[in-house]
Amino acid sequence: MAAVSYVPYGCSFTDSYRQWEINLKKRRVYDAYLMPVTITIATTGFKSDAGMLTVRCNGDRFPAGFQISSSHDLASNATERAENDGSFGLLCVAAFREESENGKLNEASDVMEGSLEQDTIACIHDDLMLLIQRCMEEKNSGLGVQLLKHIARSEVEKDPLLRKQLIIMFNSLDDLLEAIKDVSQLCKENVFSWDVIICSSLKLGQSEKVLELYHTMKELAVEPNYNILVAVLKACGNLGSKDMAMTAHMHAVQLGYDSDVFVNAAIIDTYCKFGLFNDARIIFNSMWEQQDVSWNALIIGYCHKGCLQDSLHSLQNMQKEGFCPARSIFWTLLSSCTNSTALELGKQLHANIIGSGFENDMRIYNGLINFYGKCDAIDDACVTFNRGQMQDVVTWNVLLTAHSQKGYFEEVFAIFQAMQNDDCQPDGITFGSLLTAYCNAEDLEKGKQLHSYILALGVGTHSFVGNNLLNMYIKCGTLQDAQTIFDSLPEQDVSSWNMMIKAYLEHELIEKALAALDGMQMCGIQPDHITFLPFVKVCSNILALEHGQHIHASIVKRGFDTQLAIINSLINMYGKCGKLEEAHLLFDKAPEKDILTWNALMTGYVSEGQGLAALRLYLQLEHAGIKPDKGTYFRAIRACTAVSALGLGKRIHEAVKEAGFSTEMSIINALVDMYAKCGSLKDAHRVFQESSNKDVVTWSSLISGYAEQSDYDTAVELFQEMQEEGVKPDGIAFLSLLAACAHKGLVIKGLFWLRQMRDHYEITEELQHYDCIVDLLGCRGLFDEAEDLLETIPFQYNVVGWLSLLGSCKTYTNLKVAKRCFDIINGVDTDHTTSYVLLSSVYTKAGMYREAEELEISRRDKELWKKTGQAYIEVDNHIHCFSADDETHPQTAGIHSKLELLNLQAKQQGLLNDGVYLDTIPPVVQQDLFCRHSEKLATVFGLMTVPRDAPIRVAKNLRICTDCHQAIKIISKIEHRDILVKDIDCIHIFSNGSCSCGDRHYQSNSCTNAH
Repeated sequence: MAAVSYVPYGCSFTDSYRQWEINLKKRRVYDAYLMPVTITIATTGFKSDAGMLTVRCNGDRFPAGFQISSSHDLASNATERAENDGSFGLLCVAAFREESENGKLNEASDVMEGSLEQDTIACIHDDLMLLIQRCMEEKNSGLGVQLLKHIARSEVEKDPLLRKQLIIMFNSLDDLLEAIKDVSQLCKENVFSWDVIICSSLKLGQSEKVLELYHTMKELAVEPNYNILVAVLKACGNLGSKDMAMTAHMHAVQLGYDSDVFVNAAIIDTYCKFGLFNDARIIFNSMWEQQDVSWNALIIGYCHKGCLQDSLHSLQNMQKEGFCPARSIFWTLLSSCTNSTALELGKQLHANIIGSGFENDMRIYNGLINFYGKCDAIDDACVTFNRGQMQDVVTWNVLLTAHSQKGYFEEVFAIFQAMQNDDCQPDGITFGSLLTAYCNAEDLEKGKQLHSYILALGVGTHSFVGNNLLNMYIKCGTLQDAQTIFDSLPEQDVSSWNMMIKAYLEHELIEKALAALDGMQMCGIQPDHITFLPFVKVCSNILALEHGQHIHASIVKRGFDTQLAIINSLINMYGKCGKLEEAHLLFDKAPEKDILTWNALMTGYVSEGQGLAALRLYLQLEHAGIKPDKGTYFRAIRACTAVSALGLGKRIHEAVKEAGFSTEMSIINALVDMYAKCGSLKDAHRVFQESSNKDVVTWSSLISGYAEQSDYDTAVELFQEMQEEGVKPDGIAFLSLLAACAHKGLVIKGLFWLRQMRDHYEITEELQHYDCIVDLLGCRGLFDEAEDLLETIPFQYNVVGWLSLLGSCKTYTNLKVAKRCFDIINGVDTDHTTSYVLLSSVYTKAGMYREAEELEISRRDKELWKKTGQAYIEVDNHIHCFSADDETHPQTAGIHSKLELLNLQAKQQGLLNDGVYLDTIPPVVQQDLFCRHSEKLATVFGLMTVPRDAPIRVAKNLRICTDCHQAIKIISKIEHRDILVKDIDCIHIFSNGSCSCGDRHYQSNSCTNAH
């Protein structure tokens, strides 16, 4: 079976032992084995310019008078000629070869595809190899499918070379696998075809497809070969399918492949991926003879799971057994040594490489320099570099990158000059490292000089270099220059567009970023998940929920909602925007989670003041065995601060020490703040003193702790000590001082520190500083001064300041100012719930019950709901949450009974009316003076559960109301207990009937709202 080539006029055929030689102008064109056949060549209709001829054939194989005039006729008449399959098949192959020789690939493929589809041809091995090549060159999946069908049913030799070429064809034709409608119908019992398709699916990254086809084979009772079993095991490892891997292992044993070295290597590799090192080692040890492929699987298996010590030990054992490791083993091990913890192991590996004689292998040599650079051992990287016999551009680039990543930018430029002196031509990677060194505003001029040099070399149009130039100008903050580079790029890829979109968003040019998103798609470039990340981040930062939801919809539409980075960003956005239900839903639906996923949801809860939910998430993370990072601990500590969970905070502090984060500045500051706000200044001072490195935040946290307990003198002492230690105060430090003045009502001192901040320390006042002064003036009844300040400060829409003054109006029953504050607030925000609540309380205080009720009705009609008051108390490392009139707690009956007893004791001792003016309170409120508010319930529960020698610590998510403040003072006197209540204003320390706040905000008032 073979072919006859199209032959122009003048060619001759000779019959010699069934081998026909076709000679064209005395040059051999093709050799082919043919059946005996008589062929007559006629020149009728021959046109040399068109490359066409007419062939007349006679003899045993060709029917007389059979004519073809072009390859197109062959393809179009395939069905008609099917009955003459022998002669027609020969002519089809002949036509294919001739058209292929003449470069007419489309015509050639048409011939073969039509013939293969009608099954009118039988190809020899060489023809198939040529056809496969043509499939890849033309991207012709249709012909590829027909070829696979033909191979499956023909007797052609199915050797490893053909298998390899078919797998290459699958990788080249992206849609070939999808073009096969029914694999089982195509392959049937042909194991070779199953082998090719399954192994190709694995190479294409379709591990699920591999397992699906393997199941189909088993259902059809087709026994896999060792190639298929190896592919299935690798697919199991990729998918994390442990049970399926064990099933495939048993199947291999049943088929007798358990002695096959490649199958065993695949089993070892797969078990290592699952962390089943003991099982992998048992299989390795049970092998009759270990070979290098088995050793390689074991070593790389350990390596990929981060067990570098075991990898190195196995490598040494392999060498003791007389095996010589492949160069790729050393390269893989070096690539895994990527941080300083692996430095010593890497050095041992380096010694092994020298002993094995591979140090001068260029790839390993470059890998060694890269390893030292990644492990921050720059000196060792330089020594290794200098020991090399020769350096290529990769060597220089690795050394440049090592210095660039460490920020040794002066050395980077020196290395570049040495590289030029060595006559080594720089490439795009070289300039990438150099441009990275100039990615800040201070080095912009040097970056521009490098840009000029790049243009002089003519490599500025390369996409990699162009993108690095773009990145440099963006990082330097020169958006106009970045735009110029972007517009000049000959080809803008998705990375280029992503960088520009991110730059627009960083400059708050949201509309321009959205236009760029449309523009890249109009240019035929589809956005990837990286494109959307900065959009989500900006929506998080500016709390643009509606925009964020639209971006989320676009992400879902494009199928990026399963990307982990996208999920984490969306959770963060919804959390910051207060949509915690949506954030938690995304968290629950996430197909995979990393520590950043947990941190994102914890951030949302902490930001919304839901410390208890954040701590529950942290405990859930601990229970799941997930290792927290520094960010996790930071958020957990902040959550403890929110609910005054001192006991749990101490336990987290111990975990921080064990994890090695106790010297991290952010953790130290969070711990000082947590202990201070839980009222444990002793612990706060201990952490503060143990820290060898204190910044302004550390000092400010401790100052704030004393300020919240109304200890102005100590706060000022710390402020002075901070400056003596050489730490310059910032706006936050002054805010802590001003808060200390406000809590003590020290107007003169507060104004003094405000002037000092501006005039002496040259710190510009922020809105928070002015609001603190407004609070101070309001508490002292200086309403004119407070109003003047609010009307003259250079800030618009200061709702917080006017709310603070409105709250002070309640203390002094100042209706005139209260109404003015209310009108101003609602002129800015018509739906501000707190303004309604505060003005209603002023009306009630003034005895204007009808006006108060009308305002409450108006609030409810507008569906402006008050924030639910909640109080927290920690007992035996368990946090209990209470709401007003709470009856869900297991000890509700005992709590209510104790509260009634305290009410009776207060009446009997004449304490109930102390500081409370009943004549200003309506009857409906008077009967609730010892009401069941959240902070009272938590306090009473503390009386029942906290040992008498320990203080009771309660946290409130709102400001403690007047009635509760008065009631807890009475409770402290009756029970002779110290009670600490942290609210959003300060820490109240109740002892023997008095409060550390000096009753600021609580003079002559009563509670009118449920808390």
